[in-house]
Amino acid sequence: MRRRLSLTLAIVATVALLAACDTAEQRAERHFNAGLDYLQAGDIDRALVEFRNVFKLNGEHHDARLAYAEAERGRGNLREAYSQYLRLIEQYPNDLAGLKALSEMAADSGEWADAEAFVTRALAVAPDDLSLKATRILVTYGKAVERSDSAAILRAVDAARALREKEPDNQTLYKVIIDDLIRGQSLSQALDELNKVIAVAPKEKLFYAQRLSVNAALQDNAAVERGLIEMIQVFPDAPEMPEALLRWYLSRKDYDKAEAFLRKRATEVPDDMQNLTSLVRFLGEYRGADAALAELDRLIESGQQATVFRSARAGFHFDQGDRDGAIAEMEALLDDVKDADEARSVRVALARMKLAVGDSDGARALVDDVLAEDSGNVEAIKLKATWQIMDDDASDAVAILRDAVDQNPRDASLLTLMAQAYERDGQRDLMRDTLAQAVEASGRAPAESLRYAQLLASENKLLPAEGVLVEALRLSPGNAALLVPLGQLYVALQDWPRAEGVVRELENLKDPRLANDIGAIRAAVLEGQQKTGDALDFLERLASNEGKRTDAKVAVLRNHLANGRNSEALAYAAKILAEDPDNKDVQFIHATVLALTGDQKGAEGEYRALLVQSPDRTDIWMALVRAVALDPARRREALTLLDQALTINPTSGELRWAKAGILEGEGDIEGAIAIYEVLYQENSANPIVANNLASLLSSYRKDADSLRRAEIIARRLRASGVPAYQDTYGWIAYLNGNYGDALNELEKAAAGLPKDPMVQYHLAMAYKASGADADAAKRFAAALALVPDGDSRDFVISAKEELERLKAAGFAPDTP
Repeated sequence: MRRRLSLTLAIVATVALLAACDTAEQRAERHFNAGLDYLQAGDIDRALVEFRNVFKLNGEHHDARLAYAEAERGRGNLREAYSQYLRLIEQYPNDLAGLKALSEMAADSGEWADAEAFVTRALAVAPDDLSLKATRILVTYGKAVERSDSAAILRAVDAARALREKEPDNQTLYKVIIDDLIRGQSLSQALDELNKVIAVAPKEKLFYAQRLSVNAALQDNAAVERGLIEMIQVFPDAPEMPEALLRWYLSRKDYDKAEAFLRKRATEVPDDMQNLTSLVRFLGEYRGADAALAELDRLIESGQQATVFRSARAGFHFDQGDRDGAIAEMEALLDDVKDADEARSVRVALARMKLAVGDSDGARALVDDVLAEDSGNVEAIKLKATWQIMDDDASDAVAILRDAVDQNPRDASLLTLMAQAYERDGQRDLMRDTLAQAVEASGRAPAESLRYAQLLASENKLLPAEGVLVEALRLSPGNAALLVPLGQLYVALQDWPRAEGVVRELENLKDPRLANDIGAIRAAVLEGQQKTGDALDFLERLASNEGKRTDAKVAVLRNHLANGRNSEALAYAAKILAEDPDNKDVQFIHATVLALTGDQKGAEGEYRALLVQSPDRTDIWMALVRAVALDPARRREALTLLDQALTINPTSGELRWAKAGILEGEGDIEGAIAIYEVLYQENSANPIVANNLASLLSSYRKDADSLRRAEIIARRLRASGVPAYQDTYGWIAYLNGNYGDALNELEKAAAGLPKDPMVQYHLAMAYKASGADADAAKRFAAALALVPDGDSRDFVISAKEELERLKAAGFAPDTP
């Protein structure tokens, strides 16, 4: 009996084991099918949860991975979609759907090298696929535009038109043809093409946005307004579109339409707090504080979401200057509120207030409480991520922001924070891509567009940067924050007619605060056209018309000095001083001109006289310190002056930064590090302070902890294009044994700073570590040629020893 029981148990166990194996596969399929059902019903969030459950059971489930990627792409979460498609082709290298999606997405974001690689692989799988051929044409066109290759552009456009005969509805071909028409200012033809493609692809937001841009360029304001209203209707889940229409009304100073639009939205969707808070914000800015408070009181009395509006009223009082009263009001509100979601919103708003008044610990405690209750609270995540970025916990910031972006892929402020986290972590490509997404998510808002354009310009991608600014201006016409950098960009491109056009637009704004920007751009245009005399005449007329304003007078002096006319600069400085002898700004200008033209003694005397009258002026202290520190024998005197200045302005970052620089020059490295540590703690976003601190930690300290900290600080400097930053990052890479990265950065740094002996030494050490002994010998010799005899700094001693060893090995120490 016992034997039969044992046999029965064994059979049952075996059957159970087989059933468990079958059940795992079946469970994966059930989750997959459930995900498909949710997709069919339009419930994307639940569908994605089901697909993630599939991956837990079967990480190589092809159809689930593809469906997941397509769902994320469909709802605009492009970063996550891209990563899922990449995972798909890692598992299935010849998967056509994955390769096609990746090529299209990379091309749409202007990542031409990646797009070309993916489309080449896809065409190897499906050589006759016309949609892939269209993508290849787009890639060819994009690369040609980037390098301004007119012949290649024409060939790509001709190819697009020819292929469209076979593929009349292909959106990719439309993109090439329309972009070329816009670039060539054939706007009416572009508009015709856009109307055709919108009929073909009524849910493709890009074409609507381009049509808005074309109508704006044609100055058809009624069409722009109609287009914005249409986009709100066609894309009801895109919060950037109502904001874009509101910005349009405000840019045209059409405040009545703006208010009517906001009130209409608040009435149509009364439960949407964003609409009501936007209305209150508008009233406060354009109708006055009383109008905003009256609206808030009305909303509170109505009983509708009273907590939200009591919080908003407190925030309004805070912004008006009653900070203590507003914080007390918020704390009292927290005692009254019963709803958990509302309480969390109040805590986050209170945290922002506490942060603004310097109570960082109180703010962080509130945010931690919120996230302990609701780990997905977006506003709390934004605050926590900001702190993590500033504390150099960039990877942690990326982690929490990634989850938030997955749930809110159209939140421009989240994307901007994500870009900042990527920057701090040294992931420049991801930073660039995320800033581009923020521009799109914001509806080409000025702040996001300017941030992205500045990045592109810093990478010498001037034409793409121009495109970003122009597109933003078409939806925010007359925005000076966009016009000024656009004018500067045209100066850099030497596009004088367009730069002059920007100047005229700025002048039409009749804003006296723009006088200096206008003068600088127009003078640059005239000088760029070899009209130096006209530029000077213009600046002198501007200066004579500006009365007591000094910026135009400074521009005249800069013009003289930049063109080597020192005697004219001195005469002009004396002239404006004689006209306004009691003006301390003019006195300071005169002293500065003396210094710039070589009369350091005269400048120093005038700086000291000014400080007797104005001891609190940091700019004068800094000028005096620079004049004194020019003489190496007076460095200690310069330090004494800085200490005097710091007793008057102890929080001045500029004075402390200058002191750190002199301490470093005097060999007091630990003193310099101590100052940079404090400055970095106060503002870790400052790249100059970050570079200097990381450089000193890596160059002078030998312990592993200092090197590790220097590496974390310096990550943001990777591929920066600034020689000093390249040197810092490259040297740290060398110390960590990453010789390839080190050489890549240090060669550029040495080319950019050929007179800096330490930079030449760093490159020499990297060459030596890489086995390039002949190159190392040349660089060691170059470094030593730049230092005085008797220099006893560690790197100089090391360079001498290394060079002697290389000479003994037969390598010539010729300087490069």
